[in-house]
Amino acid sequence: MDKITLNTSETPDITLDIKGNLTIKGWPNTEIIASSSSKEDLKVEEVGDKIQITCTSDCTIKVPYGAILNNVIVNGNGSINSVEGSINVETVFGNLTLRSVGSSKLGVVHGNLVAKNISGELCFYAVKGNANVKDVQGDFVVEDTITGNLKLSDVDNNASASANGNATIYLDPSPGHTYSFVANGNLSCYIPSDASTNVEIARADKISLKLPDIELPSPLKAPYSFTLGDGDAILSLSAGGNVKLRGQFRDWDMGGIDLDIDKDLEDFSLDIEEQVLQQMEAQMEMWEADLESQIADITTNLEISGVSAEKAKKIAEKTRRSTERANQRAQEKMKRAQEKMQRKVESARRRAERKARAAERAARDRRRRPESSQWTPPKPAPAQEPVSDKERLMILEMLEQSKITIDEAEQLLAALVGNTE
Repeated sequence: MDKITLNTSETPDITLDIKGNLTIKGWPNTEIIASSSSKEDLKVEEVGDKIQITCTSDCTIKVPYGAILNNVIVNGNGSINSVEGSINVETVFGNLTLRSVGSSKLGVVHGNLVAKNISGELCFYAVKGNANVKDVQGDFVVEDTITGNLKLSDVDNNASASANGNATIYLDPSPGHTYSFVANGNLSCYIPSDASTNVEIARADKISLKLPDIELPSPLKAPYSFTLGDGDAILSLSAGGNVKLRGQFRDWDMGGIDLDIDKDLEDFSLDIEEQVLQQMEAQMEMWEADLESQIADITTNLEISGVSAEKAKKIAEKTRRSTERANQRAQEKMKRAQEKMQRKVESARRRAERKARAAERAARDRRRRPESSQWTPPKPAPAQEPVSDKERLMILEMLEQSKITIDEAEQLLAALVGNTE
């Protein structure tokens, strides 16, 4: 396989027109290496401040991590991995895979789309096949439609999409955000059991709801709307077939960091930050030691090979810069992971606060009922200290883990509140 190498910057602006399949992978060097079956098929040239790459056959390209990809046209399949600059794809006539990339705008993908770990928004006009999207750290927008099925999970901001097939959605609605999904087939949506959102079901042959502690009339007919929690977000669902909405416990995926849910939520963020910082410091120390060892080995080997001292110094310095860029990128990725964990902790905190307010309201309402009511409040114990946040959180965590029911939680909170009156 023939290749062309071009020295460039850390953030080159690259346009691509590939007649075959395309594979792009980011790497820490400030070089572009493009490979194809024949040099006659491949052309790499600088035009002003941009780099244009054209190839009449399959092409594999290494680019700096921070590269910006513009006006990408691929006649075959496309795969883009670890390119953290912005990505603008006009057309892919086959399948497209995006993994660990920056904000991405796509035109039309004529095959299937797989997109995972997008550190920004993901917006595209249309996908003619199926779309499988996971972990979008910005908005997710489908301007036209997905011809096949949609599977979407973990979007940090707003989301809207339409699919001609079925849609399966996993969400944790965030306050102030809007989520809108349309499927011509069936639509299944999974949200945390204690989500706070207004739910609007505009169209459905049949509505199936399974939400803890929510009693709704049956059978349900579209259009239908109701509110969960304080209604901090908006969730709009519409299907030509059935709509299924399910409550589920939050999947705490913290990238290998073990969290003890029994701990006080106030300590979560501090614990996470401490763990992340310790991991980062240990990793940096290890990388620095490796770097010095590598440079020493390179210098020794070059001297043995008879390379001049000046050239050996340049090669060693190039290796140092390359490794330092890789270390900087790793630090940035760990920082983004920390920010994502903080968002998860904040989401859990909001849910705990909503439960505390709801349980205390229920406890007050029950105490105000006349004596003829069937419910008899527990006898107040001798006066104690006011109910602490820790006591409330202990009850709420027991409820979160299904160790007690909502009624039992309300009675416990009522008993605690009663002890203070």
